Amino acid sequence: MFEGWSYSQVLRVIGQSLEERGVEDFSLLWQEGEFVLRCKRIARLEQHWLDKILGQKVVRSERSVEIHYRLKSVLWLQIRGESMRKDADQVPDYFRLSQTLRTVGNYAENRTMPLLSLRRSGGILYLEFQERSGKTRLEEHGMGSFENYFLRTYLRQRKARQA
Repeated sequence: MFEGWSYSQVLRVIGQSLEERGVEDFSLLWQEGEFVLRCKRIARLEQHWLDKILGQKVVRSERSVEIHYRLKSVLWLQIRGESMRKDADQVPDYFRLSQTLRTVGNYAENRTMPLLSLRRSGGILYLEFQERSGKTRLEEHGMGSFENYFLRTYLRQRKARQA
């Protein structure tokens, strides 16, 4: 993990990046000092004028994508994301991927085990941690299972800001 950064900060930034790309299902793992994301995207291929005249349909193709998030990339995305955020007192939308991943990051920090990977498939999140013994632990969570955790965390942070 990047020194001086929390999982919640990094995962929120990565979530914002995924929102911009329209990615929902993905696999994210910590590998050799960077986060590596793998996913599939549906790409619409441009329709040529002749295809339009002949009534050909637009072809879609599925492409595998791999994105490497190094510290420099995360820092740049964090700065960009801060400039796009609205009112700090506004309640964040939990159902945005960036907020969900931020909450998952907060959960991972409280687990006090290194997060090895995070995968989203449909409405399920799979978190892989490394236990102190060296064994890996895989947890499966529904996307909605973090909603109460999100609300408690948000209210605690809001109360601390007001104090």
